Amino acid sequence: MARTKRDVVEYRIYDLPVELPILCLWGDSWRISDVPSDRLHFHNCLEIGFCHTASGFLRFEDETVPFSAGDVFMIPRHVPHTTCSARGHRSQWSYLFLDLDQLAAIARISASRQNCAGWISKYYRLTSQSDPRLHFLLTCLLEEAKKTAEDNELLLRSYALTAATELLLRRSENPQTVSQPGNAFPLKPALEYIHDHYMEPCDTETLASLCHLSPTHFRRLFLSCMDATPLQFVISTRIYQACLLLANTNDPVLSIAQAVGMPSASSFNRNFQQAVGMSPRQYRANSDRFRGTNGRREQVLPFKGWLLPDK
Repeated sequence: MARTKRDVVEYRIYDLPVELPILCLWGDSWRISDVPSDRLHFHNCLEIGFCHTASGFLRFEDETVPFSAGDVFMIPRHVPHTTCSARGHRSQWSYLFLDLDQLAAIARISASRQNCAGWISKYYRLTSQSDPRLHFLLTCLLEEAKKTAEDNELLLRSYALTAATELLLRRSENPQTVSQPGNAFPLKPALEYIHDHYMEPCDTETLASLCHLSPTHFRRLFLSCMDATPLQFVISTRIYQACLLLANTNDPVLSIAQAVGMPSASSFNRNFQQAVGMSPRQYRANSDRFRGTNGRREQVLPFKGWLLPDK
């Protein structure tokens, strides 16, 4: 039997502040429609969603999971999903996006320096009854993340790292605590590899072998799912990392190009211009206007992601 064509999967990149990689999206505008989305999406970082009102379901590639008010969902990067409220309702949510690996590295916690995909396999659903300790920590983290004061950074880091430690303890004590993937997103191994090795050569043969697919099938599936070729996706990942370095360091543009795996200055400038709509130097010159009042860079890259829910 012929397999049905996969829907295109949207990749939403969040530009997390380098010094404190946590982004909070909240407020009355975050009410989720009761019209099912026709496409899944995934992120470049861990998503923590807090359902405040109503009910509905989260759809993954191979599973549909109900939710209700009070539920908290933790979804690691590169896991396609979408959210839909129950008919006649618009559930209200708050979201945290975190890079636990970067937080652990900043805190010099080597024991927690693990690939985020290993912290949670596909998703982790919890309530104040099922997991009161972790639910409390995440709720505290959300409340601190809503504040704009600069003096709450220590609490933010503390809550985030304590929550990460709790996840690691659960994983070591009871591997079945987290949901294990069934018919998981077949491109996930390649996406994880690109995330961790974007600065190195990422040829199609290597990526295909990680997914246990032939190069031809891999290229066809990647284009079908991602609406981009593997090479285009690798380049976009490098450009994204270059944006972070341009906005948060004073390193020369050529050094940044080499650091993200694009040693040719002309190729780097051309690809950057195509992706961002301006040159690397122009992007750096304009980066200050995207900073918040507390000095932190809290922006979604102009060519990826969103700051408002789907209509």
